Amino acid sequence: MARGGYYSAMIRAGRCLVIAAALAASAAAAPFAPGTRFGTVGLDYRVSGGPLFSRQLDSLVLPIEPSLRAGIAILPDLSLGAELALFGAFPSNEDMFTCTPAFAFGPVATYYLMPNLDVVRPYATAGAGATYAFVSSIVGWRARLGAGAMVLTGLPVAFGLEAGWYGDWCRTLRWDSSGLRWVWLRGDTGFIGIRVMGIKG
Repeated sequence: MARGGYYSAMIRAGRCLVIAAALAASAAAAPFAPGTRFGTVGLDYRVSGGPLFSRQLDSLVLPIEPSLRAGIAILPDLSLGAELALFGAFPSNEDMFTCTPAFAFGPVATYYLMPNLDVVRPYATAGAGATYAFVSSIVGWRARLGAGAMVLTGLPVAFGLEAGWYGDWCRTLRWDSSGLRWVWLRGDTGFIGIRVMGIKG
């Protein structure tokens, strides 16, 4: 890679990390604000397609991805927060301890469709984020839409299911007739996952 391209990639990675740090600081400050706070741990099974996921590297990892979400209710039926998702976290052929996953981090909004229900509470969620892969230095963006329902059991945690779509746009180096150059690749993913959620007033 040319030196200019290397420094350009480092600058983009630095910007991505600055954005992630700012969002992480906002998420960390959220528990000190008034309102109902929540935290969610999820595990998704994905089905992906498009040029971004046609690479051989994607076949080396399992299509199972963990995620963490934290937020605060600003209205009875609307919460704002941040989500951290890992992809490529579980290798299919490599040692898990030598595998470096990529991450997506960004803001997310959750809208409760029927906030007054006592047992099953359906919701819709939308978010966006920056993505970064340390090993390949792939920097990109993600948009995400989902819908789910959580079951309130009277325990400290609620359980639920969520399904949806996210699209990824990543910039990476590719060879073509004119040599090595940066190109944008897109991938689309459908997912379904389980959620464990803690809610505190």
